[in-house]
Amino acid sequence: MIPIQPQSSEAAEAAVQRDIQHYMRPGTLQLGSLPPLSLYVHLPWCLKKCPYCDFNSHGWSKSEALPEERYIDALMADLESALPLIWGRTVHSVFMGGG
Repeated sequence: MIPIQPQSSEAAEAAVQRDIQHYMRPGTLQLGSLPPLSLYVHLPWCLKKCPYCDFNSHGWSKSEALPEERYIDALMADLESALPLIWGRTVHSVFMGGG
């Protein structure tokens, strides 16, 4: 039997926080292989908002101009910010949904 040393709750909390900080750094967690990724690209404009939809979406009428360029710029910035976390992984499927 392995003896267990009692720790104060402060010491235990500090140890947990050290572990969290260690494993949250990109590239620290080493697995044999990572599963492929699935990518979902959301188009937030709909002709009408479905009552069951909980995604960020907005009704749109043909008389309104869509901020497509701003949306694509934001989408690309979001994808680029994720690159350090997913570099080298295979994208298995791409889903496009919304409007």
